[in-house]
Amino acid sequence: MSGNVEAYKLWAPKDALWTEWVKPVLFANMNQATFLGKPEIPALTWMSHPDRSAAIIVDLPGKEGTLEGLALARIGYRPIPLYNGVCGFSSVRPAVSTFEIVDALGSFADELPRWNIRHDAPPAFLLDSNRMREFNLPGGYDNRWCVFPQDMPSAAYLMSKGIRSVIVRTGFIRDDLTHILRRYENHGLAIYKHDGHDQKRITVPKPFWFKSLFYRFGVTFGLRRNSAGGFGGLIPDASDGGGWHSGRRGFG
Repeated sequence: MSGNVEAYKLWAPKDALWTEWVKPVLFANMNQATFLGKPEIPALTWMSHPDRSAAIIVDLPGKEGTLEGLALARIGYRPIPLYNGVCGFSSVRPAVSTFEIVDALGSFADELPRWNIRHDAPPAFLLDSNRMREFNLPGGYDNRWCVFPQDMPSAAYLMSKGIRSVIVRTGFIRDDLTHILRRYENHGLAIYKHDGHDQKRITVPKPFWFKSLFYRFGVTFGLRRNSAGGFGGLIPDASDGGGWHSGRRGFG
């Protein structure tokens, strides 16, 4: 297993097209993690070869999304971790468990270069669908986070690289992702949802506060920024637990 800096460089090689979108947060915290052993990459049953005109967003819970991203990497996709919540500490209950994700990122970092992924391979953006789960535990570690349009390439950039559609691999499309997908759809990208069994083209509903200046403030109110980057902080014992929660906002 590589150290945190080496692992980040292997997941974000300088010559890869989508490197600038790899989030360093979990890699920066990798040395604090308790590693659980190398997990097994599942068989990829819903895709056999990369579609160079399709970007994929994998939004599955915990390490499931990481491992599915690695399975996609084996067939030629470039996995792009977008995780933005700090690990926390093993002695404190976190809102979002990230240790298994960190374990998978670190365990397979050395293998990625051996899979000979093209520098211009289509991207597979990796999210944790548990990122905005409801959490209000005094003394706990609130590392909930959300994804913003600025965290992913613009529709114009995707299209300039030959991307014509986006496949969302998930069971339920969350509200924060809807803000990104609606922008993509408005600019002419076809949006598909794949639940692991069936794929269908979808129409993305206009989300609340779409393109509003208040959206970013509203969605992050109550979340805890971390000085090292990303989101994460202890909840004070006297906290009132306020904030704007969007754990199940979205559509299926």
